[in-house]
Amino acid sequence: SRYPCLFMSVISNNQLAGAAGQGGADAGFKIDRSLRFNSGDSSYLSRTPSTAGNRKTWTWSGWVKRSQLGILQTLMQLYPSGTGYTRIYFAAGDNLEFDATDASGGNSADVKTTRVFRDPSAWYHIVVAMDTTQATAANRLKMYVNGVQETSMATATYPAQNVDYMFNYAGAHNIGRHSANQQYLNGYLAEVHFLDGQALAATDFGEFDDNNVWQPKEFTGSYLTTA
Repeated sequence: SRYPCLFMSVISNNQLAGAAGQGGADAGFKIDRSLRFNSGDSSYLSRTPSTAGNRKTWTWSGWVKRSQLGILQTLMQLYPSGTGYTRIYFAAGDNLEFDATDASGGNSADVKTTRVFRDPSAWYHIVVAMDTTQATAANRLKMYVNGVQETSMATATYPAQNVDYMFNYAGAHNIGRHSANQQYLNGYLAEVHFLDGQALAATDFGEFDDNNVWQPKEFTGSYLTTA
């Protein structure tokens, strides 16, 4: 078994205590600090796993506060030279989008929400979970925003069944930029998790409070995988 990569934002003073800035149903868990990304500084995070993990099944979860709209901005991306790619990003129209190919450049997937995300004052909790072993195409890639699964898609080319895509390849995983096209993130990230070998739901990372506002909660699952 192995541990997956886990990115945790740990600096700056932009505090997050739930989407509305209040203590949630689990009032003991607050995200005190976030990491600010500024395209003018070419800021990003990167990690290269020493060995490949499960390329069929994974989960990305993070709290995002946008500070620029109307341009493509990367949340996480992997594009090794001479292979395929996988990325999660805000499209130029401010939709949330996932697209990918396998290592040969085939089996293209492209899933983009109809809904747009244009509130620079809001924290959005985003969960993207892939599991290409699922028989139903729409179950192979799920997106959640603030606890609700996105089911209305402007583009809906789901991953092919049982295909290995590029996340968890032994290459550089970039947070906040596209390695070939730049496309830096302008905004804040906090409490970012990437889990190898598990396709989880938003409820593993958050919960609704008594006012029906989505709030962060402590992740109590395991990061181990047998992949």
